[in-house]
Amino acid sequence: MILGGINNYCATEDVKYQLDNSYAKICTTSLDTEKVKEMVNLGNADIISINYDGTKLTELVIKSNNHKFTLCSNGQFAMDDEECDAVAVITTGPIKDVVLSNFPYLETNGNGCVTSTENNYSYMGGCYIKGNPTNNSIWYSGFLWRIMGINADGTVRLITDENVTAIPWGADDTAENWDDSYAKDWLNNYFYSRLKGNNIIKEETWCSETTTDGNSTRTTCTNNLSTETAKVGLLTLDEYNLVGGSSSYLNIGQYQWTMTPYSSSNAWYVSEDGYSYNNSVSDTNGLRAVINVNSNVTITGGNGTLGATWSSQAGPYILNEDKNVEVTGKLNEKSTSGEYVLFAGKKYRVVDKDSNGNIKLILDGYYEEDGSIFEMKYNDTSTNEFSTTTGIGQKLNGDVLNWLTNNNDTEKAKLVSDYTWYQNNFGYGQSYTVSLNEETPTRSIQATVGLIRIGEMLSSQSSSILTNGYNGTSSYNNAKSYWTMTPYTSSSSAWYVNEDGYSYYYSVSLTYGLRAVIVIKSDVEIISGTGTFSNPYQI
Repeated sequence: MILGGINNYCATEDVKYQLDNSYAKICTTSLDTEKVKEMVNLGNADIISINYDGTKLTELVIKSNNHKFTLCSNGQFAMDDEECDAVAVITTGPIKDVVLSNFPYLETNGNGCVTSTENNYSYMGGCYIKGNPTNNSIWYSGFLWRIMGINADGTVRLITDENVTAIPWGADDTAENWDDSYAKDWLNNYFYSRLKGNNIIKEETWCSETTTDGNSTRTTCTNNLSTETAKVGLLTLDEYNLVGGSSSYLNIGQYQWTMTPYSSSNAWYVSEDGYSYNNSVSDTNGLRAVINVNSNVTITGGNGTLGATWSSQAGPYILNEDKNVEVTGKLNEKSTSGEYVLFAGKKYRVVDKDSNGNIKLILDGYYEEDGSIFEMKYNDTSTNEFSTTTGIGQKLNGDVLNWLTNNNDTEKAKLVSDYTWYQNNFGYGQSYTVSLNEETPTRSIQATVGLIRIGEMLSSQSSSILTNGYNGTSSYNNAKSYWTMTPYTSSSSAWYVNEDGYSYYYSVSLTYGLRAVIVIKSDVEIISGTGTFSNPYQI
């Protein structure tokens, strides 16, 4: 209470001083302990020492009830002779408790942050992380997320650390109608239904409020155009700006939609440069899912950090499951979308499971020849038809198949060799459901190796590709543009995923990379692994 009172007093003083520079400030680098009594009610406590560097408290020692409390650099207090480094934080238990233990400045009373610091911001009554922390990563249901903060109702807000697809925001001129958008539909039907243990997600109200100000930092939603609650949403432009914009952890070097309208026809998005722009909702940018999970959901391990190797002590927090136990059993019974699979020495991610129990995997990388990423035309005959006898389809089911399996017949036998791949002519600004239509497709093809479709899970850029296996800073420089299975409405063009995380259509005569997609038979078993990047399922 004393710490919060001092911080609030000094923040108010800064405002007063800006309004009237003749105002005599108490909060200076020579802050007098006796002056604290003018700031807050100390009760029976005494200030032993205090120092304020002009922007924040760097020292605070309080004596109360015959104990001494010393402010530590992590925002907690050490008692008596306890060393600051010895102040324990918890890394397992209810998610809200773990978050508050590691980020004590996220405490909220439902009216924003209890204590305002340089590391937090208030939004919609909750308190959220500001800046660029390195210990707020969390693994849940096949995806790496980032902890954003604590909502006014005590739930914890998470956002995926990658685009989970790339589709149009909505139909033409519908930017102020989030409730009927393609993005909301995809997130709450396609994506949500594929999350393991999704009962931990709370249905919430999401803010869709128009602004023409790219620097908007509203903390309330006074004119919400959305009237429906939902399980999954997107970041707002205001949240992105409040957290620190391009210099924050939310900048992943990828095009990503927000749910904030600019006008009736345009919505705001974040570009690969980390700055916000607005464009037609018909454009095909990435979606980063945002969810709010119940406060009592359990974190079982990790410490929120990222690296190439994860463990129960170091690595992202693990939410709602135990990743310390090796998994065995059928792949189609144990795996979920987003999880990692090691097959024939190459790493994949689970896209989906079909009605027959077969598992679709996408290569977590690109096909290579002679040690370099290979790029090719979609087809030499100026057509976007996928075929195993010409162009990209022939390459995938010949050289690429042999490369993926090390030309090993035992490995090839684990694949569905006559899988049905669907192509649907997909026009600019259409719903993702057009691309994924399997009832009346434009055409279908039987093949072993195919490509991802627009609107499928993971049809953007993978977080582990962007970070070079979590060994570096997220950057589009680690990614390559690659072809999809989806043809454009013109026979001479097809859709591809750009290295910046958005999708677009281009001439089939251009050259892009290949991220192969294969389908594992329903009876294939996991022999080890936990499905994470560091310990993928071995089949």
